[in-house]
Amino acid sequence: MAKEIVQVEIKRIPLDIETTELGAVELTDLAATVEKYMQGLDEIDTLKQALITALHFAAVAYLQRQNDGGKRKEEESRVNDLIVKLQSALNANHK
Repeated sequence: MAKEIVQVEIKRIPLDIETTELGAVELTDLAATVEKYMQGLDEIDTLKQALITALHFAAVAYLQRQNDGGKRKEEESRVNDLIVKLQSALNANHK
């Protein structure tokens, strides 16, 4: 997929983002979400706002990956339980 340059603006600072996975609509929406979060941190300087915001969204992404991993393990466990039950049923029919 070709790389695309998308321009977004956060705190009146234009940013050119090179992306291959997200489109202009998604990046614009994400930039608006970041800016909205940063507005809640107005009592501190912009650099600290940016760092706190980055840490916040990194934590959200980390927790999402952790939860996805837990769901995957739970689903694998359910599948394995079903396999055992099916094997038991097949073995019972062959006896």
